[in-house]
Amino acid sequence: MKYSIISPNGKSILAAAALACLSNAALADTNLKVDTTIYGFLNGQLESVQATGGATPYDTRGRVSDGNSRIGFKGNIAVTDDLKGIWQIEAAMNSFDQGGVNTKGESFTLSSRNTYVGIESARFGQLVVGNNDSVYRSLIGSGGELGGNLGLTVHGLDVWNNTTAQLSGNADSVFSRGEARYKNSVHYLSPTVYGLQVGGSYGFDENQGSIVNRSRWSVAAKYTYGPLSVGVGYDRQRHTGVNTDALIEGYGMRTTVVPGVNTSFAKVVATYRLPTRTTLGLGFEQGKYGYLDVAVPTSSDFYTGTTVGTMKQNAVMGSVTQEFGAATVMASYGKLFDLKGTTFGKPGDFGANQFSIGATYALNKVLMPYVYYTKIRNRSQQNVNFGQAPIYSNNIGKDDAFLAPGDSPRAFGVGLIARF
Repeated sequence: MKYSIISPNGKSILAAAALACLSNAALADTNLKVDTTIYGFLNGQLESVQATGGATPYDTRGRVSDGNSRIGFKGNIAVTDDLKGIWQIEAAMNSFDQGGVNTKGESFTLSSRNTYVGIESARFGQLVVGNNDSVYRSLIGSGGELGGNLGLTVHGLDVWNNTTAQLSGNADSVFSRGEARYKNSVHYLSPTVYGLQVGGSYGFDENQGSIVNRSRWSVAAKYTYGPLSVGVGYDRQRHTGVNTDALIEGYGMRTTVVPGVNTSFAKVVATYRLPTRTTLGLGFEQGKYGYLDVAVPTSSDFYTGTTVGTMKQNAVMGSVTQEFGAATVMASYGKLFDLKGTTFGKPGDFGANQFSIGATYALNKVLMPYVYYTKIRNRSQQNVNFGQAPIYSNNIGKDDAFLAPGDSPRAFGVGLIARF
């Protein structure tokens, strides 16, 4: 639920303060229209979690975890009948159960989530700059209606988005591993014309600390025709590849700065809503990871050499939801296939799969409890983790914390989400 801070409800000190700040500007032009909205949700989960199978198991334990909670402020300022300025400041309340510090010891700031300023036109679309989700995520990913749901409010492909049972949305997920939030970025979304909307994102590499430009860009398109929605997207990051040393050292699959190679992702996703209040989702993604491997001299071979190549890995995902009045039963499954072209181990060692099942019950428009079970099966060299509130078996509390390859997480939990 959203409340306009210029609505006369008299219940918010913040609303009154903001209204006072805007009043002087409004007096200068009585036709100036300024709208501001406060939004967000708190999402808490009580869970039993574990991860076994790898070199350093994560024993069964209970915990309270956060489901990607947030608070945001957004608004628009009319310029003409068609053109308006838009802005948004969004803060993560991740790990509110731990005082705002996650298991890696990281804390969050007021602008840690999507924060931008830009312009919007019904005729020409939207252009914004700031720290924002790429169109690979916002238009057809776990942050949008097609590829996921917004705080368990909309049934998309990843029906468990914003919970521990989430399957997609980051580099450690089983699906949609190309999603990212771009810093120092610019984003364009077209208006929707005959059901079609397209977009593009570009993230500048301002630092270039490694003497290479690791800029990143993505394009995406979404088409909706009645109950059917289809999306396609592509994401590419320059001078980025597999950390082959980390593979050998037992840290699992990671990407890092690798001059001269690129990492890219391409996906197609679709959802369809049946008249029986059933929603079906299906997706496919291919990741291409560049690498540069330097041969180490041995007693029998004194010569070193450099090999440049590409590793490829496909992933699929499916989901189904069925509504029964205020209750909804939801299930999803994802599979990460062999890592073809790997320089270490066997291709099948990097496979993984995950399934999630459970139900939600809407008490009203703002409050909803839910229950879920999710299980990930990682092969010996893979370390797919929970989409939200991941667990780490090594270096807990440090910024290099990680889940040991081969550890297979599972979680059973109950949650409660309160929207505002």
